[in-house]
Amino acid sequence: MISVTNLTKTYPGIVALDNVSFEIAQGEICGYIGTNGAGKSTTVKILSGVLDFDNGEVIVGGINVKEDAVSVKKIVGYVPEAPNLFNSLSPREYIGFIGTARSLEDNLLKRRLDNFAELLDFTGMLDQSIGNLSKGNKQKVLITSALIHNPDLIYLDEPLNGLDANSIFIFQDLVSYLVSLGKTILYCSHLLNTVEKVSSKIILLDKGKVVLDTQTSDLKNTENYTDLEGLFRSLKEESETRKLSYESLFD
Repeated sequence: MISVTNLTKTYPGIVALDNVSFEIAQGEICGYIGTNGAGKSTTVKILSGVLDFDNGEVIVGGINVKEDAVSVKKIVGYVPEAPNLFNSLSPREYIGFIGTARSLEDNLLKRRLDNFAELLDFTGMLDQSIGNLSKGNKQKVLITSALIHNPDLIYLDEPLNGLDANSIFIFQDLVSYLVSLGKTILYCSHLLNTVEKVSSKIILLDKGKVVLDTQTSDLKNTENYTDLEGLFRSLKEESETRKLSYESLFD
């Protein structure tokens, strides 16, 4: 469903992605993890067709992203790390705009919006200004706008930002349901325990390179494996590990 081969992306003075290659099968949920600046968000933007790249090949749903980014956008639902919502609009107006762009019929759009609003508990805010909503409720609007067209491929970049505990539980159940429907999901998050619970495959990115690409089940059967957080710590070189004297912080 997703095939990335020798993907390279540079910014001035920075190699964000350095010959990255991986595959994600249809119906698979892949945890895509790494430190800040590892290249996760850059990868997701490229896979979504919103960011160009220097070299390599990216195939999404059988479509070459370089050749036809518009067709890729039609089959993808994307929750970005940094949302860019129209704060002057209400959730109903904003998602109505998204639905029109996605060519959804009015009745279908209304039904789906009502269902998402009820599930995520923001029905009473549908006609309020997005700019007046809390961070968590803005995130619910963002999640709804990404899923409203029932996409086959879903990219989640820190999707739990601002959500309360109950909303997190609901979202995790929603992700499990989407997987049961055969959706392909790329899940980027710093919440390693959450990633481990929901993912069938783990890819670890470090300084723009893939340093781990394995099935979660194989990972858990590895000798001395405890959890994903422990593995993440162990893969960092000793020279990169900060050795702080907490007692001296406030000297």
